[in-house]
Amino acid sequence: MDKDCYGMHLTLRIKNVEKSDLLNDKTVIHEFLIKLVTDIKMRILAGPLVAEECSTEGKSGCSGLILLYESHAAIHTYVDLKEAFIDIFSCREFNVESVQGTINEFFGSHEIVEEQICDRGFHWQTNLQQTLKEWTTTRV
Repeated sequence: MDKDCYGMHLTLRIKNVEKSDLLNDKTVIHEFLIKLVTDIKMRILAGPLVAEECSTEGKSGCSGLILLYESHAAIHTYVDLKEAFIDIFSCREFNVESVQGTINEFFGSHEIVEEQICDRGFHWQTNLQQTLKEWTTTRV
């Protein structure tokens, strides 16, 4: 992550999930979100909230969201396709390898077909260090 920014945003799309039947288990998704944010040292503000969608083929799965003091984490699963989207938006740096480890622990082997890591907060002002310092003091 760029040192002149305020946090990061990770988005992943995984497919060919080995334990794809678990992508449709609300309890597993709930536990996954808690372990995910705990493993990357985030603090839970609310949730997780997990809902199951039982609709047309290809769209069935679960969506889960956990609100963090540091922002949020979410997962959207597609059990018939053996795929999931994972999104972590944080005002703090976190270890992407820890995220991968938690995914492996819960869902087994899989293929990452999309991965994007973006810095956030780098565009605030020309004097980013001052802005970051001011913003950080409001978040203590």
